[in-house]
Amino acid sequence: MVGGLDYFLGMGSVTAYETNAGKRYRVIYRKPDHIQTQKRGFKTKRDAELFLAKVEIDKSRGAYVDPAKSRVLLGEWLDAWMASRSDWRETSRERARGIVARHIKPDLGGYPLASLSHQLVQNWAGALSKTQGPASVHKIVNVLSGALQMAVKDGRLPANPAHGLNLPKVSKTSKRYLTHSEVRDLADAVDALGRGIYRGKSNGYGLLVLVLAYCGLRWGEASGLRVKDIDFKRGRLEIQHTIVEIDGLQIDSEPKDYEARSIPVPATILAELKTRVEGKEAGSPVFAAARGGWLRGRVFRRGWLDEAAETIGQSGLTPHELRHTAASLAISAGANVKAVQRMLGHASAAVTLDVYSDLFDTDLDAVSAALDLVLATTSPRNSHSRD
Repeated sequence: MVGGLDYFLGMGSVTAYETNAGKRYRVIYRKPDHIQTQKRGFKTKRDAELFLAKVEIDKSRGAYVDPAKSRVLLGEWLDAWMASRSDWRETSRERARGIVARHIKPDLGGYPLASLSHQLVQNWAGALSKTQGPASVHKIVNVLSGALQMAVKDGRLPANPAHGLNLPKVSKTSKRYLTHSEVRDLADAVDALGRGIYRGKSNGYGLLVLVLAYCGLRWGEASGLRVKDIDFKRGRLEIQHTIVEIDGLQIDSEPKDYEARSIPVPATILAELKTRVEGKEAGSPVFAAARGGWLRGRVFRRGWLDEAAETIGQSGLTPHELRHTAASLAISAGANVKAVQRMLGHASAAVTLDVYSDLFDTDLDAVSAALDLVLATTSPRNSHSRD
């Protein structure tokens, strides 16, 4: 019966109707929320049947995707996804915004979610590899994958097309670690530059080098260190603040839960810190900019660190490499992985082992030497006489 009910299949129905181009079929079915909807334009009854069968199977498997919800453009979804991420810190949000604007929206932003196939996303990721390094490609893809995973959870996609992509391998680069003498030489070289002396007082940036290299602070934590954060009785730095820079503005922020920590300070450095902060207000920065305020990382590098590092034969040294140095010096002094994790504020010991696995290679030599010592004190093999 043309234009009428042709037949029912499960909870839906297939209906024929006439158009100027000939007979077409519509599928009427109910979504998981029991709201009735339809899809028109099938040229053959079989195509309509297959579509309805797939809908019913997807509903039974919990994999149904509402076509109306999957028509949203990726660019619009990315904006909504970023706005919903209340768990992000401002620095994370700023990085995601930059990645979306520069690398995702220009190529994929105009596609509806339903049009994002695995092959399409793979081709996009492959093109990224021509202009971006392996580590950057992984970071960019991770942002897209996070947004698409939320689309899956929201019932807009049946699966994440950014999962399981073939991406370039990220090779681990060797880290630079300074020795005790190189750290001292670097601190002396920074002090020798004599820049930034304001109102007759030294800026104390040589001491800043020592704090970075022996306490393992991130730059924002060192910049945000206040006088009141130094516990001279316990010999600790209480890391409760970090300074982040967003669009050129410095923002006082709190570290993540696992990054807030108490760090032991070597007595010699603690004594220098006590002299450094004498007479300062409790809330003032320990290492302020030349004319007050929080010291910016790029200002410290351009004004002091770059030249001082070149003087001691360590050109291109960064403040973060002094954090690496802190891990190296702690481990060489006998600190175990859990102690290093707590000092650096890593989320887990597994993260510390992954980042600094090369520093623990020497532990294997120590294990071998200890076992050999035990073997040497026991009876050697085949020492018993034989008849």
